[in-house]
Amino acid sequence: MLANSRETYGLIAQLLHWATVVLIFILLPLGLYMHELPVSSAEEAAYKSWLYSLHKTLGVTVFLVAIVRVAWSAIQPHPKPLNSDRKLESLAAQTIHWMLYGAIILMPLTGWLHHSAAEGFAPIWWSLPQDLPMVPKNPQLASFFGLAHFFTVILLGLALVLHIGGALKHVFVDHDSTLARMIPGRVPAIPADLPDPHFKNLPVLLAILTFLVLGGATAVGYNISGPIAGQNPVNFNPAENVAAGWLVDQDKSRLDIQIIQSGSPVSGSFANWNAAIIFDAENLESSKVEVEVDIVSLVLGNVSEQATSPDFLNAAHHPVATFVSSSFVNTGSDNYEVRGELTLAGLSNPITLPFLLKIENDRAFVQGEVTIERLDFDIGKKGFPTDGMVGYGVVVTVNLEAEKTPSS
Repeated sequence: MLANSRETYGLIAQLLHWATVVLIFILLPLGLYMHELPVSSAEEAAYKSWLYSLHKTLGVTVFLVAIVRVAWSAIQPHPKPLNSDRKLESLAAQTIHWMLYGAIILMPLTGWLHHSAAEGFAPIWWSLPQDLPMVPKNPQLASFFGLAHFFTVILLGLALVLHIGGALKHVFVDHDSTLARMIPGRVPAIPADLPDPHFKNLPVLLAILTFLVLGGATAVGYNISGPIAGQNPVNFNPAENVAAGWLVDQDKSRLDIQIIQSGSPVSGSFANWNAAIIFDAENLESSKVEVEVDIVSLVLGNVSEQATSPDFLNAAHHPVATFVSSSFVNTGSDNYEVRGELTLAGLSNPITLPFLLKIENDRAFVQGEVTIERLDFDIGKKGFPTDGMVGYGVVVTVNLEAEKTPSS
């Protein structure tokens, strides 16, 4: 029998149920295991990336199976419960049933949303779009969906424990055929005169209330956790800008980077940085710039924590990167180069940043880009000496707006 009846589940419902069970009991321990794996070498990072791809691919599979399962359940009759005479127990069982339906959809969906909003490694192997529509790449959004995924996993785990406990009670305490109805090939003897359940809409409403509480907990947890980057920001003194001749408009300026990870670009930015600028196009010899960058404030897709770890930028021991200019050169029209020394992760090297400068009504607009070789600063040298997992070049992009300050 493929379809459900009022006495038992059909083969299609049974197969969808057990397929979901197998996938979830692979996903849950896999998620716990892979999260704690180290990534201090290219080999460890590749292994962790492979496991994350496996986890995401199985998660998408669960999502698709869950959609089919819920759709099938919506058009099929529901077998009457065998415990309708125990009203509270029946209400709890039906509520948990609806919680499971919701959780097995929301758990992989929030994971997919997190994947869509974040930049980083581990693609989904399914030949489906990597990213869901209308979900921008945004670290704050990715953090929110990641927290929602975490809370949904907790809810799913709790519902599973209660669901399994209820099934075992039916077997070992009640000695009825509730579990047998979900086993393919079994044809349990079910009374034909089973009463209808006492509750129809209340279990659904209670399950919806649970998910509303889950959404509220996610929002509260996200607000408590605070911003992703700059949790211990360096206190740069903006007054230096005023005395230096140009005041950087921090709201309209950006310091971005892009790396190549496993062959794919990952973009990020520094949330906290400062620049003290003296610049006169007619007097380049006296022009200078000093930049300080708060390394802890880096947001870089899914790998922000790894990027600031001792294996890479080592923010704990070298929280500030600096660039001090030595000379400016006009390379034609509005194009310039600034040459100087970059100190990063405890090492210093000369770099040259080409940039385009426009000055309109005492307001400067700067666009510049330079590629830094990470191994020049021993970044990732120990565990990632090749460009297999992490590319050698790091593209640094500067978009800066500054206002000329009055002469003192």
